Amino acid sequence: MGNLEILNIAHRGYSGKFDENTMLAFKKAIEYNADGIETDIQLSKDGVPVIIHDETLDRTTNGHGFVKDYTLDELKIFRTKSVPKIQALKDIELEKMEILKSINSGEITNTENKKNGDFKIGEYTLKEVEYFESTMGEEMPTLRELLELFAHSNLKILNLELKNSIIEYKGLEEKVLEMVDEFNLRDRVIISSFNHLSLLKIRELEGNKKTVLGALTETTLANVPQYLKSISVECYHPYFPSILNKEYMNEIKNAGIMVNPYTVNSMEDMRRVIDTGADSIITNEIEKLNALKEKLL
Repeated sequence: MGNLEILNIAHRGYSGKFDENTMLAFKKAIEYNADGIETDIQLSKDGVPVIIHDETLDRTTNGHGFVKDYTLDELKIFRTKSVPKIQALKDIELEKMEILKSINSGEITNTENKKNGDFKIGEYTLKEVEYFESTMGEEMPTLRELLELFAHSNLKILNLELKNSIIEYKGLEEKVLEMVDEFNLRDRVIISSFNHLSLLKIRELEGNKKTVLGALTETTLANVPQYLKSISVECYHPYFPSILNKEYMNEIKNAGIMVNPYTVNSMEDMRRVIDTGADSIITNEIEKLNALKEKLL
C-alpha cells in the first residue's frame, strides 16, 4: 500500500493555482491543507534573503536581469506575472465570472455565498476570482515574511532550498541559519540545495543543534546511503522517477534516510511515489494529493 501518512509539501507554495513563491501561494498552501511548504532562497544586492526560483526576474516577474543586481527596495517594485499555465487558468475563470455577471446570476449575487467564498467558478472560489480581478500581480517576498507566516501556522515542514548552484551568494548559508534561529524554527525546517558543498558549509557553521539537510539531485545517484552519510545529510530530495525502482528505494529507506521527491503532479505519479514508501511528496497540486490520500485510506 505504501506510506499513506506521506506529507503533502507545497512546491513554491500552492503553485498549481497561484503565482509561485508568493505570499498568496504560501497562504493558500495553508488554506488548502498542505503539510508543508517548499521554496527557494536567493540574496538581493544588499544581502537580504528573498524568495524566487530563477536567478533572473524575467520568467515570473515584470522585471529583467539578475536578482543579485537589485536591492530589496528595487525588487519590491516588481510584480509577478503568472506562468502561462496559471494565466490560462485564471483567464478562463475570469471569463466565466464576466458571463455570470452579465446574466445577473442568482448564485453570483447571493450574499451568503459571497461572504463565505464557497461558490466556485471552475478551479477557483468566488473570492479568489474577485481577487484576481482587482490585483495586478504579487510582490517578491522576503524569507523573513515567510518565516513570520510559517511560525504562526500549523505546518509541519518548511523546506528552504538555497539557490546557489549557479551564483555563489556569499553569506547565504549564514543569513538563512541566523534567521531560522531567530524564529526558533530549526526543528521544523529542512535546508536543501543542489550545491552539496553548501550543505557541508552549513554543517561547519551550525552549533550543537543540527540542522536537517536535504541533498537535491536530478540524477539517479549510486550508493545513496554511503554518500549521504559521508556528507552528514539526513534527507534525499531526488527527481521522483529515479526512486520508482523498489530495490533501489528499499536500500535508501532501510538506511533510515528521509526521501522527499519532487515535483509530483499527476495522481498516477503520486500513487507510484506513495507505493515506494517515500516520506513526502513535493507537489504543485495540493488538492490532488489530498484527494488521492483520502481515496486510498
